Amino acid sequence: MSANGGRERILRAALELIARDGFDGVRIADIAQLAGASTALVHYHFSNRAQLLTASLAQSLSAAEARLERRAGGKQRSSPPERFADLIDFGLPLTRDDVMEWRLWSELEMRAAGSPELARSLAALNDRIMQPLSATVAAGLDEGVFHDCDPDEVATLALALLTGLATRIVAGDQALPLSDARRLAGRQLALAVGFSGELPFQPLPSQPAPALATDAPAAPPDGPARRRRAPRNSSRP
Repeated sequence: MSANGGRERILRAALELIARDGFDGVRIADIAQLAGASTALVHYHFSNRAQLLTASLAQSLSAAEARLERRAGGKQRSSPPERFADLIDFGLPLTRDDVMEWRLWSELEMRAAGSPELARSLAALNDRIMQPLSATVAAGLDEGVFHDCDPDEVATLALALLTGLATRIVAGDQALPLSDARRLAGRQLALAVGFSGELPFQPLPSQPAPALATDAPAAPPDGPARRRRAPRNSSRP
């Protein structure tokens, strides 16, 4: 196993286990077993579990960004209203991968208050999400399709709104279906940017992501079989 290949497998294993069992329920030995690596190799790449958590979430976010670009690029959705609608979808758990990312995010948020290192990582990841929102709003203002708003304020508002809605969806709140959450977010954020009409969303997936309260993720490709573990309730990428 190459050094880079080993690191990627470790990150994938950490992402799946932390998303399923929570940060406190995962041992380095568990991650090493699922990744098909030694504990020494895990410690070689990551000096502590906090570093492993933030690196796993950063990798998950990169994968989600790539999915967003593929989904939007294939349909030539480049206008500010289309881009804004797609970024709203990016902030909601539409797929199983999205649910896993939100669970990792929840772990990071819970620990950031007591760790300056994790707080800096959370701030950097939040900024990474808000930058394209702010840039899209600014483009809409330049083109005259958005009106009377501050791009950075809208990005901050969007992150807060989408985080709250996604937390309820991932927790399995039956009073808030994904379609209703998206409609609410679209309506309120369209108002925030002064857009007349409804934002041009793409169709929702035919089978929206489940809350996954008891659903264990599959092992990475070519990875070893995982042991069954007691399911653990968690929320929130």
